[in-house]
Amino acid sequence: MIYFDSSALVKKYVQETGSEVVIRLMAQGGPVVTAKLSFPEILSSLARKRREKALTEKDYHGALGDFEADWKEFLIIEFQDELLPVMKQLSSRQPLKGADLVHLGSAVWFGKAVREKITFAASDVQLLRIARQEKLEIVNPEKA
Repeated sequence: MIYFDSSALVKKYVQETGSEVVIRLMAQGGPVVTAKLSFPEILSSLARKRREKALTEKDYHGALGDFEADWKEFLIIEFQDELLPVMKQLSSRQPLKGADLVHLGSAVWFGKAVREKITFAASDVQLLRIARQEKLEIVNPEKA
């Protein structure tokens, strides 16, 4: 299974380096797994790209519509009490920002819950380095 943090997931909706890799990974089957935090992060990213004129108004609305339609099909990790001990352990071992802690903690917790190997997809090199230290397989769509 592949867990997508928002830095990788957004590449499905905006053409940028790594977009083709994300689309290929998603087409392999299996659920797209992400944290609920990805919803506001993707919304924010799309709106910022529109404000910066990297997306036209039409492309923004198209990307937003595609994202909202896909969201209904994703396996969403809710921010729940079961995640807190995992996040506490990670934060004591690793220098993680809050959002990165939510994503990595969600992926680690999910892998343990389903007893499967999780691949962690992100574009943040430091976060990927930490994910590898935490025994996750990693993929950087910008380097794959």
